[in-house]
Amino acid sequence: MKVIAVTLVLLLVGNAFAGDLIHKYPIIGKSKPSLVSILTELESKLTTGGSVDTAVNFLDSLRASIDSEQIRHDQLYTDQRNQCSAELELRTKDVKDAEQVLNRATEQYENCSTSKKKADAELDNNLDSQKATDTDIKILDSIRQAGAQNYNAKKQDHIDALRSIQESLKILDSFQSGGASLAQMSEISLRMIQDAVKLKTTNIMSQISTIFAQMLTQNGGYIEVFERLKQLLQNLEQNLYTNLQKISEEEDQSIQEYDDRRVHLVEYYNNLKRTENKLRDHITTMDICQDQQSAIIDSARGKKVRNGEIFDSATRMCNDFASEYEKATSVRKQELDLVDRVRSKIIERGS
Repeated sequence: MKVIAVTLVLLLVGNAFAGDLIHKYPIIGKSKPSLVSILTELESKLTTGGSVDTAVNFLDSLRASIDSEQIRHDQLYTDQRNQCSAELELRTKDVKDAEQVLNRATEQYENCSTSKKKADAELDNNLDSQKATDTDIKILDSIRQAGAQNYNAKKQDHIDALRSIQESLKILDSFQSGGASLAQMSEISLRMIQDAVKLKTTNIMSQISTIFAQMLTQNGGYIEVFERLKQLLQNLEQNLYTNLQKISEEEDQSIQEYDDRRVHLVEYYNNLKRTENKLRDHITTMDICQDQQSAIIDSARGKKVRNGEIFDSATRMCNDFASEYEKATSVRKQELDLVDRVRSKIIERGS
């Protein structure tokens, strides 16, 4: 029996895998006795009179233990692979979902940014148009005010002239009947000249001067001269009424044109103001949109990075599981092979 025990030890020491087999290979956090301790126990049994059957039974028990250990590890590795597959699938989906959210948010952010820039440009143009339109309204008002002042001045000049003519006609009638003096006639002439200057009808001045020259050269025969002067005044009166009617109609037309133009400008200006308010509301909405999408982008980017890191970590862990499984399985195969060889040697030596 001593010879058998020594042969077993020498066989193990000379085996190419002996160096690996004397180390422990932890499985699920547990360790098993080293082959050195196992063989030491086997040698002890053989040297103390243990039978070959006892040694064989011991090796069969050892083989069963290794097989059982492999079965447990197979089940563990199956569970690990299933968990790894589920985890990697989950993280892949999370990364893909995050990328989709990131892409959508980025696209929406760009749309909001583009829309805001467009609205900013439109607002600038709108404000320029408002300024120009406001200036047009002020210029239009200024022109209308000047036109009204000019019309009122002309109207007053015509009214004053008509009053003077009416008074002059009364004095002429009185002079003809002997109730007015030559001085009063001179006063009439002066008023008419003043009115003619105001109304820019200076051709009347020469006619009046001619009539009065005739009056001064004639000796009491004023009837023809009076009639000519009266007719002149009546003609002038009619011309003034006609001209006053004309400038009044022109003023009414100017007022109508002014009102139409101003209504159009004010309506256009009010539309610009309404558009401005809409643009400002839109710009505010786009600012909010950009802030919201920016927050979504940051969140999605962080989710993508985190799940990517978890995916990488899980991949390394799963690779470690596979490496550990392959290594332990290989070792167990070597152990089983060695146990089978030792068992054969024991049976061969004992027969």
